[in-house]
Amino acid sequence: MIKIKIKFFAKLKEDIGHESLSISLENPTKVIDVVKIISKDFGVNIINRNNYLYAKNLEYCSMDTILDENDELAIIPPVSGGSTDYEKNSNFKVEITKEKINLNDFIEDKFSSKDGSEVIFLGITRDHNLGRDVDKLFYESYSDMANKEIYKIIDTIKSKWSISSLRIIHRLGTVYPSEISMVLIVTSSHRKESFEAAEFFVDELKKSVPIWKKEFFQDGTVWINDKIVE
Repeated sequence: MIKIKIKFFAKLKEDIGHESLSISLENPTKVIDVVKIISKDFGVNIINRNNYLYAKNLEYCSMDTILDENDELAIIPPVSGGSTDYEKNSNFKVEITKEKINLNDFIEDKFSSKDGSEVIFLGITRDHNLGRDVDKLFYESYSDMANKEIYKIIDTIKSKWSISSLRIIHRLGTVYPSEISMVLIVTSSHRKESFEAAEFFVDELKKSVPIWKKEFFQDGTVWINDKIVE
């Protein structure tokens, strides 16, 4: 017998009723087979959700990937792009935090003489979406993997543009309308590089980084991007 750990997030975590669980298997088993077991045992439709992603030990994997003793499988709903502060380089920083973001804490009053551009992008919670008034948002993350995936984006940006620094701060937990959910700061010698790098970062963040957003309305809630794909 082998044991594996399975982690759930966002709406799937609510549907399953657990953040994680361990299961025993007779032999090493493909991801697809584990997904079928979970779907059957908990009465949830994961098989038809082909917009879900899977990660084995913090690395994205396919449905045919083999799971063995002590492996961790994360079932990852579509992203909607602890406090964990992860740093590879003093010029490239990732912060995922439950603390309220105060912009003044991140804006320097002195600038490098080598950089001619600093682009600051703010993600701000709006009070409406899907034709309804939004009371608040709730952000959840698979933080260890989110950090890893964000640094992959940064590595790609560094290969495409000559930027001097990049800093990203993203909120978790409850965020109210008009509050900041994300700060992105990019510096470079020329404005073209920092503008293009900032746009690329935000687009990629929403595609691949496991951060989810739940919207609260007066008449209900919805996890953004979580739907069955026919």
